[in-house]
Formats: sequence, C-alpha cells, structure tokens
Amino acid sequence: MAVNGFRVFDGDGHVLENDDEIASYFEGDFANLQRFRTFGIWPSLDGWARGFIMSSNDDTARRYTHTDAAVWSEMLDIIGAEGTVLYPTAGLAAGLISDPKWAVATIVAYNNWLEDRYTKKDERLYGAGLVPVQDPQAAAREIARCATERVRFPAMMLPSQTYLGKTYGDEFFWPIFEAAEKHDMPLAIHGGPSRGMGFDHFREFVKVHTLEHPFPLMIQLTDIVFSGVWDAFPKLKIAFLEGGATWVPFMMDRLDYEYESVFGVAARRKLKKKPSDYLRDGDNFWVAMELGEANLKYTIDAIGPDRILYASDYPHEPTEDDLTSELPDFLESSAFSDEIKQKLVYDNMVAFYGLKDRVRTAQAAE
Repeated sequence: MAVNGFRVFDGDGHVLENDDEIASYFEGDFANLQRFRTFGIWPSLDGWARGFIMSSNDDTARRYTHTDAAVWSEMLDIIGAEGTVLYPTAGLAAGLISDPKWAVATIVAYNNWLEDRYTKKDERLYGAGLVPVQDPQAAAREIARCATERVRFPAMMLPSQTYLGKTYGDEFFWPIFEAAEKHDMPLAIHGGPSRGMGFDHFREFVKVHTLEHPFPLMIQLTDIVFSGVWDAFPKLKIAFLEGGATWVPFMMDRLDYEYESVFGVAARRKLKKKPSDYLRDGDNFWVAMELGEANLKYTIDAIGPDRILYASDYPHEPTEDDLTSELPDFLESSAFSDEIKQKLVYDNMVAFYGLKDRVRTAQAAE
C-alpha cells in the first residue's frame, strides 16, 4: 500500500466517542449507574457547539458523522495509509474533569472501550490511551497497564489544559513522566481546550480556533523546558499535536532569548543546555505538521526532518475529499526531497510510536 510511491502512516486520527458504549465500561463504584443522557460524560472543550459548527457548512462534504472501526478501516483504504493512531475528540477535555476519582474511572473506561471497539477490530488501528493527570499515581498505574496489557497502545495522551492550575513542568506531574520513561511509552500533548486563556471573549469560533491549539502547546513546552523535565527524564519522548509545526522556530528563538536575558539567570544555572537544544537534539521533542503549512521548511531547517509527524486529524477538519487530494498533492510537490517526504509521512511515525516491528509491511498487506 502506497500513495504516489510513498508509504504513509497517520500519526493523529480521531474517534468520535459514543457515551452509551463508554458508560458500559465503567467499573467498581461507577458501574451500572443511571445516567441522564442530556449530560455527556466529558466536560465541554470551550463552550462552543462544535458538533453543529463542524457539520453545518453547505460546501463541506462529510460522508460520516461517526467513526467506528469499520469507517476508519475504509478511510485507511481510501487514503492508502498503513495505519493510524487514534486520539479522542470529546476526551480531549479529560483534563477538565474536576473529580479525580471520576477522572480515573472515566479514563480507564475510555481506554478499555478504545481497545475493544477499535484496536481489536483492525490491526491497522492503534490507540493513544488517555492519562488521568488529576491523580499522577493513578496515571502512572494506567500507563503501566496500557504498556503491559494494551499491545496496540503505542502512546499515551496528555490533555493540553487541566483544571488543576498547573502545567506539566510542575513536579506534581513527574510520576507520570517517570512511568512513561520506565515503560518506554511516548507521550503526546494534544491541543483542544482553551478555557481561561483569553479567548473566552471571542464571539466567532474561527478566532478561537486560530489560537486554541498552538497556544496551549507553547505554554506546556515553555514550562517543560524551563522546569528541567528533559534533564530529569532524558529518555522521555513528548509529541506536541494539532497546533501545526511552524510555531517551533519562533519558540526556539523566544526560549533562547529569555534564557540568555537578565531573567534567565536561574534557568542558566539549572538547565544542562540552552532551551533550543532540547528541541533540536535527541529524541525528546516531536511535533505534528499540517500539510498546508507554507513555512514548514523553516521548522525542518530548525530541528531537522526526523521528528515531524504527519497527522490527518480526520474526521475533525478534513473531509474525505480533502484526504484524497491534500496528501497526494503534498507528495507530488517539489518543496522537499523524496527522502524528507518519506520521513514526514511514514518513517517518523514508526520511530516515535515504536512501531517498527508492529506496522504491517507493504508485502504483508498484500
């Protein structure tokens, strides 16, 4: 299976959660509870009626408003991809669940549902498990469980925003990083929620959506770098998803500027290298690109082509027609060499997710 002669693996696709199905996976004190279906399992990402916004455009052709395993299997066939790693949709707001016990129960149920309903249905479907960041010790246990019992969960997702008033450089979260490093489990911080970030006064969704994905990633990255997370956990891989990739050169410059400034004295004493080196060197920092980014070359110039991931984001923004046109157009373009394009759409996903021995080869697929 190939697209214009290139092997393709999708580093970030999405499920559309079915609350009734997920509710059946709750365990212990939360099993078999009556539920008012008016209220969903997950908090709102940002207060906007996304379900109507995404499906109401007259010029947008969507064949599906759900994505069960059969739909995803068909889409992989249509776009010519060898596999995908599936992230949540409503579950992007998992960090906003206020009750830690409810968060743990919900996330364990979601992970079990994701395995049963998707990863067991098609060997090309992989899952990114959720992490209950509200309880770092429980989060560490869930990482261990998914690493040892969920062979088709090659990564765990951290929400880009939480209700906790802390960002991921805070040592409160370090048991999560310790468990991820111990189990060689990559983490992915996925954009989505934006409450309290200064966007709440916008009255048009396009304004919110312009900023709400990259800005939380920038905030989390800043805290991770200056708090010395990658010094404490040098083998920890973290990907920053769905904010595009062209913010990276700006952030490298900005982080280094502040590091060298009068305000960076403590940082210069604490960190083992300057901030941009954590993004440029080794396997710590990864970022997902968008195919339409005109300035992607500058990110490749800044960090190289080896840690940039292809993400379809289906079925959020792209329609089925988009997927069958944008990827071939990108692969036919002369903007990058064939070697770099192959890294961007396949090799880097296999490297980040550790899928070398698990991805179907083209020969096996035949």
